[in-house]
Amino acid sequence: MSDPVQNNAEDIGSVPSFFREHGEFLQSLDEVATSASNVDSWALPDVSEEEMRLIREMKKTLDVYQEQPTCLDPYLERIVSRLMAVVQEYVYAFHDSMEEPESLISVTRMDGIFDLLYTLCKVRGYKVILRFFPHGVTDVEPVFATLWRFSVDFEASSWPARYALLIWLSLLAMIPFDIETIDSGMTDLPAIAALATATNMSLIKRWVELGKLFLCKPGCEMEGAAVMLSRLLSRRDSAAILQPEFIEWAAREITDAARPVDSTNAIKSGLQIGSVLRINGALRVLCHLFSAMDSHTSLDAQIPLLLDIFQMDAFDQHSITRKLISKAVQRLALLMLPAANAEMGRAYARPSLRANLSNNAAYASASERDDEAAESPDVEVPLEMEAFVGILLQKLHDKDTIVRWSAAKGIGRISERLPLALAREIVLAVGGILKDETLVDDKGLIDVAMTTEYSWHGALLCLAELSRRGMLYAPALRQVVPWVVRGLTYEIQRGDYSVGSNVRDAACYVMWSLARIPNPSSRRVFAEMSTEMATTLISVAVFDRESNVRRAASAAFQEHVGRQSAFPHGIAVLQLADFFSVGIMRNAFVVTSRKIAEFDEYRHPLLHHLCTVTVYHWDLKTRELAVKALRELAPLSPEYVRTHLLPEIVANVTSPFLAVRHGAITAVAAIAETIAVELVSHTDAAKMVLEVADSVPARYIEDFGASLTLAALATFMGSLSRARWNIGDAQEKYFALFELALITCKTVDDIVVDFTSFVDACSLTPDQRLRIVKHTQVASSGTSRESFVLALGALEKQSDLELLCSLVTEGTTVEIRRNAAAALGQFCTRSRDHSVDNRGDVGSWVRKQSLHSLASIFAGDGQTFQRLNKCDDELAIRLLGQILCSTTEKIDRLRVAAGRMLEVLLHEQRVEAADSRLWEGLVQLQRLVPAQPNNFSGDAGVKGSEFSWADPEVAFTRIVQALSVSDERLRQPLFEGLVSTGSAEPLGKFAVGAVAAYAETLPETGATVAASAQPEWGVGGIVAELTRLLLTDRQTSKIINPALIVADQLIEQGALLAAAPVSWIPLYRATQRVAFKLRAPLRLSLCLKLYGSLALVSEELSRMAVGSLLAHMAHPVLRIRQTAADQLFSALCIHGVVDVGDDGDEIGRLVSETEWAQESAGVKDARAQLTALVRPRLAQDRN
Repeated sequence: MSDPVQNNAEDIGSVPSFFREHGEFLQSLDEVATSASNVDSWALPDVSEEEMRLIREMKKTLDVYQEQPTCLDPYLERIVSRLMAVVQEYVYAFHDSMEEPESLISVTRMDGIFDLLYTLCKVRGYKVILRFFPHGVTDVEPVFATLWRFSVDFEASSWPARYALLIWLSLLAMIPFDIETIDSGMTDLPAIAALATATNMSLIKRWVELGKLFLCKPGCEMEGAAVMLSRLLSRRDSAAILQPEFIEWAAREITDAARPVDSTNAIKSGLQIGSVLRINGALRVLCHLFSAMDSHTSLDAQIPLLLDIFQMDAFDQHSITRKLISKAVQRLALLMLPAANAEMGRAYARPSLRANLSNNAAYASASERDDEAAESPDVEVPLEMEAFVGILLQKLHDKDTIVRWSAAKGIGRISERLPLALAREIVLAVGGILKDETLVDDKGLIDVAMTTEYSWHGALLCLAELSRRGMLYAPALRQVVPWVVRGLTYEIQRGDYSVGSNVRDAACYVMWSLARIPNPSSRRVFAEMSTEMATTLISVAVFDRESNVRRAASAAFQEHVGRQSAFPHGIAVLQLADFFSVGIMRNAFVVTSRKIAEFDEYRHPLLHHLCTVTVYHWDLKTRELAVKALRELAPLSPEYVRTHLLPEIVANVTSPFLAVRHGAITAVAAIAETIAVELVSHTDAAKMVLEVADSVPARYIEDFGASLTLAALATFMGSLSRARWNIGDAQEKYFALFELALITCKTVDDIVVDFTSFVDACSLTPDQRLRIVKHTQVASSGTSRESFVLALGALEKQSDLELLCSLVTEGTTVEIRRNAAAALGQFCTRSRDHSVDNRGDVGSWVRKQSLHSLASIFAGDGQTFQRLNKCDDELAIRLLGQILCSTTEKIDRLRVAAGRMLEVLLHEQRVEAADSRLWEGLVQLQRLVPAQPNNFSGDAGVKGSEFSWADPEVAFTRIVQALSVSDERLRQPLFEGLVSTGSAEPLGKFAVGAVAAYAETLPETGATVAASAQPEWGVGGIVAELTRLLLTDRQTSKIINPALIVADQLIEQGALLAAAPVSWIPLYRATQRVAFKLRAPLRLSLCLKLYGSLALVSEELSRMAVGSLLAHMAHPVLRIRQTAADQLFSALCIHGVVDVGDDGDEIGRLVSETEWAQESAGVKDARAQLTALVRPRLAQDRN
């Protein structure tokens, strides 16, 4: 059976690969076209409701393909031709009706069709859609007349209709006939108020005047008119006459519109929206016109006038206008320069394959000398070119990205056509922008604090465009690359935010484009700087705050690895820092960086970037993630951290900047905890660390920002406590700092955790304990009192715990009662601590102390649990469930303590549960667990008891009966404890045996009657509980492996075979989910063993399990193949779960005789033969 995850792969993602709805769309198109072509309906003012409904659905369908419009291409001709046939017929009829006043055709009848045409242009682009428009000579005058009439009835007609007619006229303007020869006069056209003298003009002049009318309209009409006029004015039969006249008109239009309304205060008054539209319309036509013209000879007289317009200061407040000016300047400059060719354009675009692929140093050196001495053929450069380039260079400093981006592309295109010497001057000029307002210290570090992000962003975009076109020669690369590398970390704080993410993104774009330079001389430069470039790119890819920058850096790194092959460990690092790995910030900071730091070349640069840039970031979340990353990376190079990074970090502890100070203190905390052994062995380093708390000035913990500084100091002190540093006489000072932090900070959850560590490492004096208790009194302020109530959970004295119990029900505010319950809840958390290190199960120390503390809480007062239940019933349930779980402990002493604690709660505490399920569960537990003599020690069992908790066989046999309680909140923790113990030796056999014996007493139902109000607990319930444990988080859960082991053992013992068939499928699916893309060999082996056991349950499961085992025969891990082969042999050849017919001997031979733990051609052939034999049998059994 195939993997369901793979079967659903086609459903993942929403990007279409073809026009899926073409059948329904074409059918709706035919209905719409048939309805719209009904001549009798053309007099109606509105479109029918049914037709509009179909058009809305068709538009909605087309909008889905806006990201991949090429999917529509196979059907575009049919769609557009069908629509234009209706429009053409309508236009002809409309034109004829203008001569017959009695015949009325509605101006708005075709609005739906025109709207659909506009949607097609929006999705696919008007240039593609125009290919299928009719373009006969006979279409010119009807289309022109219709658009003219729509201009008269401007308010009645719709803008999609006018746009469609404008782009249609732009196509008709390209007909290869003299327009004067097809001019019939059209004296019957209605007058337009704006064109009073238009009736005496020729067709082409009317055409121009009609286009001018739409240039001041917002939206698509301006673009359509600009395209139409540019094509009309670029015709050879009209260019000589109309171009100069139109350019003079455009210049006058821009000049007149740029005059401020209030001449006394031009800067304050600005431009009106109508004036801006007039300017943008004229500039848009010039842009299209300069792009369509073949020569600039007809513009020689107008160039000075255009230069004056391009340099006007009236457009500073309008980004679209400045972008259009940038575009017009570059297109006019390109019009005045010859086309680029292989000799004069690209300095690096060598046509020699040997030059591109050679790695020979001598050849690269010779190529570099050739680049420096290269000369271009003599090219006449107009004098105005310097002014054009100057305007574009100035636009690189613009405040809007669209203007800078347009100017950068323009400079790149112009440089491609200039002589090589002039192009190099432009490269130096762009590089000089990066050097403006920067300071370089003695160490070579570049300070960008006084720069503007606009200039850097524009310059980097321009460098990227120049690099893409091969205009960066080797000497320029050596000058530019260090500045680009600095741009990768460009960030300037502005108050409570920062700027520079666009600069870093542009720097990644430059790096990406540099990798595409094919000349061997560039390879030599990259080889010299490869380590610096690679380490900086990777540092940005894993430690930048913005996801787009991280992904851009990863893409640039990938481009260099694929094209230059100069980065160390390029492919291996790229597999770790791919697009998806760096997309999630936490994964990039903590996981990916740790894996990459295992390579020596990247370890120290990553640590340096982390400790000099990221830990001081202005964003608190970024600093916290940086500290977590530092905890992962510091143990990889403790000596480097101690000698090179720690002194500078400690120096920043006293920084006047809050973010720097907070980052430095938390970074020292991370270092002190993770490499404590390295630091303690060096007196100077240990002294630096221990002096951190004393070096912080008092004003920083009392004035503005004190809460953040105190929180950082709490983290520092908690880290020292967890690492068991000898703090000497500083215990009182540290306690005072904790006390101040609990008073000052609003969020104290993390501070309480650190305080708990401090209490565990340095026991408190009676006076200090009394101070904590006093802060919980009514006299204290509300916020601080709530904080200290939460901190009481760190204390373990009987009086303190009794105070918590009283505060749970008697606290004056809901916050105090909540924090008191949370402090008690810490004992539940502690009782689940299963930490393991080189000393063994060190978590058992915490679990033991937690159980003793809970016992002391409930020993003296029989009303404690009752009060806790009334205040927070969920906490009471969780506490009882965790005690049940602890009765299945692997360690006898802990199991005895938990059993005695359970007896106390059931028989010595008075409980009146409001929840009926809880009350019923308590009654059932009281019957199952009898009362024992009062003994809290729990050291060696209980004398006189009916049974001993210290005997695992007896204890498990008794406590497993508690699985029958009706409340799943109690049943689930108990079952989880049995599973956890059942996977461990030597007590596992007792736990699994107890569950198996218990399962034999249950009915077959349970999971199958979940719809009832009180479902009966049965064997199916055990299967459902195993399924639930397998569905926990694969990354963090520690119960999955035990659940796999216990499930396999229970099935092998036949204890669960009575479960209903429907309950087994979820268990198989959960096992598949665990095994999907799993890299842990141990867990995957357990999954395969469970597959082998599930194959024995039923025919359906046998087919599914055998299919999964067969799929794992191709696993890249050799031991997994062997395990899958063993399980497959057992299922097919020993148990015969699938009928393989006469192929059984051959299958057995292939499975048993093949060396699956080896990588050879024979293994691949055997796997192919085995698949060919087994797969058809599985399909046959399914049928």
